[in-house]
Amino acid sequence: MTKKNLLQLLIGFLTIVPLVAGCTSQDRPDTEADASAINDIWTEYASRLNDGDIDRWISLWTEEGVQLPPNAPPVIGKDRIRVGMKRALDQFTFNIEITNAEVEVVGNWAFSRGAFTRTDTPKEGGQPVFFDGKYMTILERQADDSWKIHRDIFNSNVASGGE
Repeated sequence: MTKKNLLQLLIGFLTIVPLVAGCTSQDRPDTEADASAINDIWTEYASRLNDGDIDRWISLWTEEGVQLPPNAPPVIGKDRIRVGMKRALDQFTFNIEITNAEVEVVGNWAFSRGAFTRTDTPKEGGQPVFFDGKYMTILERQADDSWKIHRDIFNSNVASGGE
């Protein structure tokens, strides 16, 4: 390689590196604000279930949402998710606590991972049912920059038959 070719290569490199660095730092989303907004979703999620407010709870979901409950087929679509949760809220009073452990944001998508405890008390009487579990959720950024639950999977930490 001649000195001229080496110089051209060096100039090209020195020209491209700042451009690439500039592109990666400009227009970078505020991931702290996104993580905070996603953590707020879990606060709202628990609060709405504990209040029995199905309308506010379902507003946290995208229209194309999919819920993957344990020991059951997928629940596809916001309307079907609402029907299933309404059935549960008609039968039980919920006391749920959610601890979000991780949020990662990549563009218009994020995932959230955490744990929950939930006690379901039958409205008709009977023994409360306790759940100790974990979840992994994919969220989608909306046109208004808010976040909504798009895919949600959760399961128990108790061995099979203990749920």
